[in-house]
Amino acid sequence: MDVSDKRRAGYTMLMSHAAEPSAYAELAIYQANVRRTFHYAVPEDLPVEVGHLVQVSFRTGLSQGIVLALSAESPVQRAKPIQAIIVPEPVVTPTQIAFARWLADHTLSPIASCLWLMLPPGIAKRSGVRYRLAEPESECPPEGTTLAAQVIALLCRRGAMTARQLDRALPNRAWREAIRPLLANGRILSEPILPEPDAEAHTVRTAHLLVAMERVPLLVQEMARSPKQAAALLSLAEQGGKCAVSDLLRDSGASLHALRQLAAKELIEIVEEERYRDPLASRHYPPQPIPTLTAEQEACWQAIRAAQDGEGGAFLLHGVTGAGKTEIYLRAIEHARAQGRQALVLVPEIALVAQTVSRFASRFQGQVAVVHSALSDGEQYDTWRRARQGEIGVVIGARSALFTPLPDIGVIVIDEEHDESYKQSPPLPPPYYHAREAALALMRLQRGVVILGSATPDVVTTFRARRGELTYLRLPNRVVISHERTTAASEAIAAPLPPVTVVDMRQELRTGNRSIFSAALRQALQETLARGEQALLFLNRRGAATFVLCRDCGYVARCPDCDIPLTFHKHGQSGQLECHYCGYQSTAPQRCPQCNSARIRYFGAGTASVAEQVESEFPGARVLRWDRDTAQVRGAHEAIWARFAAGEADVLVGTQMIVKGLDLPRVTLVGVILAETALSLPDYRAAERTFQLLTQAAGRAGRSSRGGKVILQTYQPEHYAIQAAAHHDYETFYERELAYRRLLDYPPYKRLVRLLFSAPNAAQAQRQAQEAAGVLRARILAEKLTATRLIGPTTAPFAKLDGVYYWHVLARTTDPLRLIGEPAAHWIVDVDPTNTL
Repeated sequence: MDVSDKRRAGYTMLMSHAAEPSAYAELAIYQANVRRTFHYAVPEDLPVEVGHLVQVSFRTGLSQGIVLALSAESPVQRAKPIQAIIVPEPVVTPTQIAFARWLADHTLSPIASCLWLMLPPGIAKRSGVRYRLAEPESECPPEGTTLAAQVIALLCRRGAMTARQLDRALPNRAWREAIRPLLANGRILSEPILPEPDAEAHTVRTAHLLVAMERVPLLVQEMARSPKQAAALLSLAEQGGKCAVSDLLRDSGASLHALRQLAAKELIEIVEEERYRDPLASRHYPPQPIPTLTAEQEACWQAIRAAQDGEGGAFLLHGVTGAGKTEIYLRAIEHARAQGRQALVLVPEIALVAQTVSRFASRFQGQVAVVHSALSDGEQYDTWRRARQGEIGVVIGARSALFTPLPDIGVIVIDEEHDESYKQSPPLPPPYYHAREAALALMRLQRGVVILGSATPDVVTTFRARRGELTYLRLPNRVVISHERTTAASEAIAAPLPPVTVVDMRQELRTGNRSIFSAALRQALQETLARGEQALLFLNRRGAATFVLCRDCGYVARCPDCDIPLTFHKHGQSGQLECHYCGYQSTAPQRCPQCNSARIRYFGAGTASVAEQVESEFPGARVLRWDRDTAQVRGAHEAIWARFAAGEADVLVGTQMIVKGLDLPRVTLVGVILAETALSLPDYRAAERTFQLLTQAAGRAGRSSRGGKVILQTYQPEHYAIQAAAHHDYETFYERELAYRRLLDYPPYKRLVRLLFSAPNAAQAQRQAQEAAGVLRARILAEKLTATRLIGPTTAPFAKLDGVYYWHVLARTTDPLRLIGEPAAHWIVDVDPTNTL
């Protein structure tokens, strides 16, 4: 073959020099706003396969592409040739390509955006441009005052520079405008480039013993005059004959020179050995007793097992908190592994990964890997490689774990399936998929089983299950195991859900109590602490105060980029204001910047002020806080959970991450500081979100034989979502919510599509939204979509975020694809959004 090799970041890139095509390839092109696929010629000297990542010429530059299909004929007359294979092995499988096609159709997204979800960091690269002076300067000119002169001086001093390098060198400068005339007159030349993949294997210099272990004592005796060599040889033998050089030098006190002398004597060899970057490699998860299933659990498990032994299927496992859903997940995964298949377990928050891994890794020793965005690029890359080679049995992670290239997935578990964290939404890039729907599609392709588990299933999921689209399984009773650990089902007892006391905070105000703690919650906290038990305090707001107000002129401190009130965060004796949307920060004012009044007042409560109040009222209590502010560094989630689970704190204060699926048997009190934080948001799922959060929060209490209670504080005690949560009454909530949605044509009765429009000024965003609404109205008439209704265009509820203005259009329809058709490049289309904010 006439193929040249080019090393790229650990890969051998195959470059073609042939002219004649041997076949034609359909490619997905990795470029923004490119929706269709393109056909390229396959040179006869390139062994291109379906799934290969290749380099091609696209428009005026270079681009990555993924081969979707090969054919003998080309549908286009003049097909450009593929220039190179970037990665020797295919980066996606045929099943993943079929999955990406479904994802693109379902979310109305470019197929390339769906495929590149399946690649680890460091592989995907966008094309760029490199600039250089046409003629080298004998002497670099001074920078001068014009931007053009500064660009010329930079290129003279530094040589060729990419657009990104110029961005860094000339921040906030319009150098692209200044460079155009220089390109036109030939003073500066440009060339397209495609950055090299920078993901590569990690190697460790390793020492290997070359002699038999029994010879080592005699050899050590013979090295009396070479003590460092003797120490290194003995240490290597004690570590099994294989050890990283860095560890060997540290443990033996030997020098690198001593190791080289041992290698020269052919007693050891030193090699570069690949070492996977696995965040679980140093962890030990001791096996736990396996409980016998209760009758209810057994019935659910047998239904799932039958599907695993047949053609697969989808299940909604609706079980109250503490009903033993996890044990059914474990049985299903165990069965899949016995069949030689792999499993995926999705959790809604990275914060839940540590607890889930602990439970699953103890059952599946050495088979578990984690996938989520908090891992390093190297860890994600190595996990991707291990998965595609079939070296991993169980993957646990957030929604992105769904795209792990396991060879033969037999079961996908989506725990807390109702959680909206499973939906990718703007401002993240497309595709705007829901992990639940994507998992169902993937398992149809692989004839596997999907288990959707929740104590508070999404209303739409329950509706579909009761219509027969999913198999509906029920676990209505909470199970408490006596002595916390047992293998006998006879020792398991059905336990009541914890009683919930609803406290009307309006009445507390009437009695003169202006504290964030009602009298009932204060007394319950005192009793819980006196018994040496633990409490959770839940408030879905961070910070110390939710807004800052001048009581003289009414000024409210707002984010200049988002037009949203700033939250006060206390730091020691001082504090600062922060925007929770864009991260803008400013010093908390001592005087009003508008009228110079000193009558500044801080209103509202956040998790920081709740924790401070606990410490003030209960000085002996050990308090932990768990929110985004306290869990910013890697490993913080796991550390906070581990400390509280180990009993190192009495009270855990936090946002919604503390109520999602955590199993903490010592917790006997849950206090909800304010139940309706999400209830008044302008979103059709506000009531459902509130019911789910409150029910999940209540479910953290009483998960052992100690029992427990819940105190729920609210200013709207009559609301049906709060009443249903207080009575653990999913059925009543479900019926009320369905009636509301039937009346207004919201899901599940119609599908919802949100079109979002953004621009640097409000008028432009409004114009885009109005033009799009006109296109949609015309399409409704042309396609006779009589069941479709538009809402808007109107400003989005958060009309300005991070300096960008937003308008949106909502559509209630039965056929999103017919309605939207081929979206315009600037349309942000979110099909089946989980919120409309």
